[in-house]
Amino acid sequence: MPINIQKISCGLLQENCYIVQAEGRDDCVVVDPGDEYSKLMAAIGERHVGAILLTHGHFDHIMAAGPLAADYDAPVYVGASDVEMLGDAEKSGYAGMMGNPRADWPPIDAAPYGDAVSACGMDFTVLPTPGHSKGSVCLYLEGEGVLFSGDTLFRAGYGRLDLYGGNMHSMIGSLKKLFTLPQGVKVYPGHGDATTIGEERARYRL
Repeated sequence: MPINIQKISCGLLQENCYIVQAEGRDDCVVVDPGDEYSKLMAAIGERHVGAILLTHGHFDHIMAAGPLAADYDAPVYVGASDVEMLGDAEKSGYAGMMGNPRADWPPIDAAPYGDAVSACGMDFTVLPTPGHSKGSVCLYLEGEGVLFSGDTLFRAGYGRLDLYGGNMHSMIGSLKKLFTLPQGVKVYPGHGDATTIGEERARYRL
């Protein structure tokens, strides 16, 4: 099924939020809504948000999730091990990176992923990819050859491992898992430009 993917770069860390819409529908899925609520609302426009999918629980990927969920009565999903990060300015990295604990942390009511999420006419396979955080996931649209990789895999890099829940051994295992996907799969990362599985696999000796 043809899909439209719109990237919106959010906040000081230029996190990539993606609005994903199946052709012929008037609803959409929002992947990793970062900290620019008004910018995201303008990009969504007249569309209905059917689901909010988080690749992990770091603050730069989640800050608009609560307000968007309230506006559209949309479910929010996150990896089970990252649920604890969503209401915690310390574990989510906000306090350390932004220099204050933020007493008015926005509430996010999220459900843990199962093996897949079906929303807005699309079927996302949920691939657990711990390493950047304990509950990091990648979201795979197999039929479309598209992967939303969060901060697990970037173009020429991967997410930092020194934040809460980071683990090098887990990251190596997750990269090995991703590199078994078809080389033509288009990768949409949490920061920076898109790439492919084949391009990234060629950079590593794992």
